[in-house]
Amino acid sequence: MKIISELFRRILPKSAFAKSVMTLMTGTGLAQLLPVILSPIVTRLYTPQEFGTFALYVSICAILAVFVTGKYELAIVVPKNSGEAINLVAVTFFLSFTVSVFLLCVVLAWGQGVAQLLGHPEFSSWLYLVPFATFILGCYYALNFWTNRRSNYTSMAISRVVQSGAGSAMQLAAGVSKVGLLGLILGQLLGQLLSTLYLAVSLPREDRNLFRRITFKRMKCVARRHIGYPKFMVPGQAMSVGATEMPLIMLTVFFGAGVAGLYSLAQRIMAAPLSLVANAIGDVYRQQAATQYANNGECLDVFIGSLKRLVIFAFLPMLPVLFFGPWIFAFVFGDAWRAAGEIASLLSVLVFFQTLSSPLSSTVLLPGWLRLDSVWQFARLCTAALVFYISDYAGVNYSVAIGAHVGAFSCLYLLHSYFQYRAAKGRL
Repeated sequence: MKIISELFRRILPKSAFAKSVMTLMTGTGLAQLLPVILSPIVTRLYTPQEFGTFALYVSICAILAVFVTGKYELAIVVPKNSGEAINLVAVTFFLSFTVSVFLLCVVLAWGQGVAQLLGHPEFSSWLYLVPFATFILGCYYALNFWTNRRSNYTSMAISRVVQSGAGSAMQLAAGVSKVGLLGLILGQLLGQLLSTLYLAVSLPREDRNLFRRITFKRMKCVARRHIGYPKFMVPGQAMSVGATEMPLIMLTVFFGAGVAGLYSLAQRIMAAPLSLVANAIGDVYRQQAATQYANNGECLDVFIGSLKRLVIFAFLPMLPVLFFGPWIFAFVFGDAWRAAGEIASLLSVLVFFQTLSSPLSSTVLLPGWLRLDSVWQFARLCTAALVFYISDYAGVNYSVAIGAHVGAFSCLYLLHSYFQYRAAKGRL
C-alpha cells in the first residue's frame, strides 16, 4: 500500500496550476469524448450536406456572438475589485439581450433576403433560431469568465460536460428519429442552454450576494471604463472569428455544403484531442497571467511554462492523422467520409501551430495591445478570404485551396506567438 500511495503522490499534480489544469482537462475531456464516441453513429445518421449546413449555422452564431456581448466578458477577469467585475457581468447580460432582440427583428423582417444573400434560400427556416443562440452564448460567456475569475474550475468543467452530453444526446435521438438538420441545431441549442443554467445555479452564495451591488449607474461607469473592449476587441474578435469561420463559409459558397460538411467533421475531430489540454491550460493561464502581470508587470515565467506544455501535448496527437488520416476516417466514420480524412491530414499542421498560439492569445491584452491584436486579426481575415478567392479564380480543387489556407495561417500563428512572447516580457 505504501508503494501505491507513493506512486499516486508522484503522478498526481502538486502545483495549483497543474491541479487546475487537470480539473478543467478532465471536464473538457469528458465533454469532448462524448461527441467523438458518438461521431461514428452520427455520421451515419446525417449526410455531409446536413453537416455542412449545420456548420454554417454554427459559424453565423459564432460571428454574431462577438457583437452581442461587446466583448465585455473579456474584461471580467481584469478588475481587482469584485464589485466592478460583477457589474461587467451585468453589462454583458444586458447587451446580449438587447442585441439579440435586434437580431430577431432583423430576421423577422429580412430573413428571406439574408438567406438568399448566403446563396441558400432554404436556410431561412433556421435563421429564426440564431438570435436565441446568440443570447444564450452571451450569458454563458459572462458566467464562464466570472467563474474563471473566481477560480471555480470544477463548475467550468462540469458545465462543459453538461453542454456536450445534452447536445450529443439530443442530436443522436433526432438522428434516429430522422428529424434531419433541425436535430443538429436543436441539440446544439439545448446543450448551450443547460450549461448556462448550470453555471448560474452553481454560483456560491457570496457570489450571488454580489449581484446586489449591480446598479445601472455602476454598469454605465464600468462600461465607459472598459470601452476599449467594444471599441477595439469587437472588431478584432469579429475578424478573428470571421477568419476562423471563413474557410467553411467559402467552401460552402465555392464548393457546396457537402465539401463544407467534410471540412467541418475533419476540423471537429482534429480539434477535439488537442483542445482538451489547450483549453484547460488557456483558462488557467488567463487567470494566473493576469494576476502575475498586475503584480509584477510581466508574466514571462507563466507564459514559457504554458508554452512548453502546449508543445508537448500538440505534437504527438497530430502525427497519426498527418500520415494516416484518410484510412482512419474511412474506418471510423464510413467510406463516404474518406475525403474528410484527407482534409484532416492537411489541417493537422495548422492545428499544431494554432494549439501553441490560441490558448495564450490573452497575453497581448495584458499590456493593452488592443490595436496590435486588431491588426493581426485583420490580417487573418484578409488572408482567409484572399486565399480562397484566388483558389477559386485559379480553378483549383478544394484540397489545394485548403492546403494554401493551412500554409498561410500557420505562418500567421507563428507571428502571433512572437507577439505574445514580447507581451509576456512586459515591454514592446
